[in-house]
This record gives sequence, C-alpha cells and structure tokens, in this order.
Amino acid sequence: MKKWLAGLSLAGLLAFGGSGALAEEKTDYIITFSSQTIPQSLITDMKGLGAEIIQEVPQIGVVSVSSSNPRFKDWAESQSGIAAVSEDVEIRSPETEFQFAYRLDEGLRVDTSGADLYEQYQWDIKRVTKDGNSWEIQAGNHDVVVAIIDSGVDTTHPDLQRNLLYAKSFVPGTADDSFRGDHGTHVAGTIAANGRVMGVGPELGIASYRVSGWTSILAGITAAADDGVDVANLSLGTYSFMNDEQQRTLHLTASRAVRYAQSKDMFIVGANGNNAIDLGKKMNTVPGEGAQWSGPLHDTFSDIPWVISVSSSTITDELAFYSNYGNVDLAGPGGDRENPTLSTVEGGYGSMIGTSMAAPKVAAAIGLVKAQNPDMKPAQIRALLQQTADGGTGTSRQHFGHGIVNVYNALQR
Repeated sequence: MKKWLAGLSLAGLLAFGGSGALAEEKTDYIITFSSQTIPQSLITDMKGLGAEIIQEVPQIGVVSVSSSNPRFKDWAESQSGIAAVSEDVEIRSPETEFQFAYRLDEGLRVDTSGADLYEQYQWDIKRVTKDGNSWEIQAGNHDVVVAIIDSGVDTTHPDLQRNLLYAKSFVPGTADDSFRGDHGTHVAGTIAANGRVMGVGPELGIASYRVSGWTSILAGITAAADDGVDVANLSLGTYSFMNDEQQRTLHLTASRAVRYAQSKDMFIVGANGNNAIDLGKKMNTVPGEGAQWSGPLHDTFSDIPWVISVSSSTITDELAFYSNYGNVDLAGPGGDRENPTLSTVEGGYGSMIGTSMAAPKVAAAIGLVKAQNPDMKPAQIRALLQQTADGGTGTSRQHFGHGIVNVYNALQR
C-alpha cells in the first residue's frame, strides 16, 4: 500500500477528479483550516454552496468535501479561515508482488500443534527475533496495542483472532470489520500472528484501522492516538513536492496528524517506499536525461521527524533492490523475489515483498520493548532500538540508518 507510482512518474499522485472536470461532475477536496479546529460557520457556508461533507478530522482541523460547483475551489481559497485546499488523493496498493502460498488447512504436517510455516519459511521473523529466542524474554501482551493503519484486516483469520482486539473503518460506507485486498492482513500477521505463522510479537495486541483516501488516513491516525494506541504502523503513503499545491497540502495535513500523535505519545512507524530512490538527495538526475522530477522530493510521512522511517533488507542483510534509502532510521527484513516474506492473507497464507513488510517488524519491536518496560519514554525506546540494531555503520548507514532492527538484542538490555 506504499507509494504506487507507475514508471516512477510522480505527476498527479492518484488525484481524484481534475481541472478539466465538468460542472456536473463531483470533485473531492481536502480542506485544511487555518486553526486546528473546524469552524462550523465555514461548514455551513460550504453546505450552502452545495458541498457535501464526507469526513471530518476535528483534532487537526481538516475535512474532506465533495462538490460539483466549478467555483468551489476559488471560493475556498478566498476564505481567511482556510489555510489550504486541494483535490483529495487515494492511496492504493500494488498487488504485483503478492503470491498466495497456502490455504488455511493446506500442507499441514501430521503434528498440527506447531507453527509449521514459521519453521519452514519465515526467515524474516527469525532474523528479527533471533530464531524466536526473544519470545522467551517478552512475547507481548494486550496492554500494548499496535495499530495497523492500512487496507483493513481479515478479522476471521485463525492466526490473528487471539490478538486482534478490535477493528474500525474510516472509509465512508464500509463496515468496521471490512477489508480490501490482503495488504493489511499480511502486515497484521507480521506483527502479531500466532498459529501456523508467527509475528514478531505473537502475544501483542493489534487493532485494524481501515483507510483509503487521504483524509481517512488522517482520521485513522488521530483516532488511534485518541484510543490510546502505543504504536501505529503506516505501510502506506506517497511523495510530495513543496512546489506543488496539492502535495504541500498533503505534507501540511500529515504534519498535523503526526504532531497530534506525538502529543499522545503514540509512535508512528512509516515504510520508506519501493521505488529505489535516494530520499536523502531530494533530487534525482540521470545522465543524458536530466532531473527526473521538478523539485525537492519528500516522503510525505517518513520525512516528518517523529515518524520512524524504515527501509527494507534481504535474507543476506543487503538493501532490497526496490527499497528507498537515504532518509532512514532503521531497517527491517522486507524480502525480495527470491526470498519473500510469508504471512497471513485472506483464507490462508501468502508471500509479499516491500518496505510495507519491513516497517511492521519495527512497529512490533517497539511494542515488545514497551511491554517489557512499561514506564520507558518514547525517546528512550527509540534510542534503545537504534543502539541494538545490526549493521548501521559505514556505507550501510545510508541504506539502513542505525541498522536492521533486532528485538532480541533490545530486550536483552
């Protein structure tokens, strides 16, 4: 669900509607108010112009609206109480690197009591937990909750039911326990599966926050913070240019949501993206072709200081071929085509690769350290994971930040 940019063309960023929309066609807008509240007088004015209020994020002063009025955007931009207005965007997930591996009851050994698929295939979980030895120190508990802000989770999966505490949907018109695709379910299993496959924290509490459009992502983050969640995993996002109106709005609203989470001491872990871009350079020039995009490039979430940005490593502890790098705090195993990562999916188990699969290892590690040390402050937890990570020196620092997360090392301290 992370940064799907076909052919690395960054124009448009999946915007709904467009400047050529006909008057009778509705366009969805993100409205960011000047104050981090929602002034009801402006809501009334928007309704008077025929706009429909789709979703509100009152914690940070953002709403999404739908309007067929061709002059709505001009009106909104003229209002002193509105800081920014742009067309809404949808974040969608690439499914090209997914392979269904087993049905729930397929390939079982005679002894069905063990985690057979973990033993055979989950090299990535073993790498982070030192072959499961970290579970003898701390496997998690339900006092610590990790939010999966994603495409929703299959709440009926037997490997997740023990730890899945609740599900909420911020996609208008969908049920709380709904999900779309397998991305969120795979992420959930990476964090806290306990069955044929195992997560990094097989006894951690997890919660599903289904999102899709940009405003729903903001709503999911702020709601998770209000719910007292300890850490939120964001294996999603997009890029933004500060010289683009729409993308400045994305960055502004993301920053507000992150600051709100920080005020509630909720960690945010962000996947760094799958386009093999050096995010530390902000610009990319190809000999003979020149600049590949028209301005400094930012990862909309993981560039924000409170967010822990995560790149992806392989079974040989190298940077994955697709992984972004250059602005990295920690890395996690996200796999490659030869050795992908196996986890839960609807109706069974499947393999995926990506920084989306790397980030939840870090999110789970935070949860386990919190479970082991309930009074430890966020800055202390972050420092501990940085100090106990593997391989964050020399040239690999650009790829892995402080290193590949190692929860066994962290729990030994």
